[in-house]
Amino acid sequence: MPNATTDKRSKRIRLIVFTALMTAMTTVLTIVSVPYPTGAGYYNFGDIPIFMSACLLGPIPTLVTGALGAKLGDVILGYTMYAPFTLVIKALEGVIAGILFAIIKKLVKIQLVQSILYCLGNIVGAMTMALGYFIAEGILLSEDSWAGGILNFPFNILQGVISAVVATVMLYAFRLKSIFEKIYRRDNQVVEEQDKKESDNSN
Repeated sequence: MPNATTDKRSKRIRLIVFTALMTAMTTVLTIVSVPYPTGAGYYNFGDIPIFMSACLLGPIPTLVTGALGAKLGDVILGYTMYAPFTLVIKALEGVIAGILFAIIKKLVKIQLVQSILYCLGNIVGAMTMALGYFIAEGILLSEDSWAGGILNFPFNILQGVISAVVATVMLYAFRLKSIFEKIYRRDNQVVEEQDKKESDNSN
């Protein structure tokens, strides 16, 4: 019989490793940025691994990925004043996308339909991100009329929508979701095989 304790420990380790990997990817792709034409804020690709994590790992790991990965990217880029806002905004974006995909995965098994709904769920998360930065930039960048938040709002929406589409294409069209699931579940199979051999030897 499989060792339940060993299997649980193996799952926890894999979850920590992949969460750390997605967090690092978020930081790196946040650093790969293009300044907005408004002169405040920047377009980046950090939302892509956040949305991928929502599909592959679930809401809580994605909260960590979004909050820590994006915040660290802000700090490295010198946008330290954004970091506290980013911590909350990206965490919410990740949790919302993760919860929506968990519901979609439970209700929809057809991959094409699932991928479309997954993309739409990511866009909902992206809208949360854009709204969050609208508020943050309204506070940080404008002295009146929230001009900073208004000017950057369309760019934040564009960033989120593009990232949602790219994440969907990578996971479903390029089959990274299937590849990940095979790798992620492989240790379970190894543990079960080892436990089976030990059980057979003991008999």
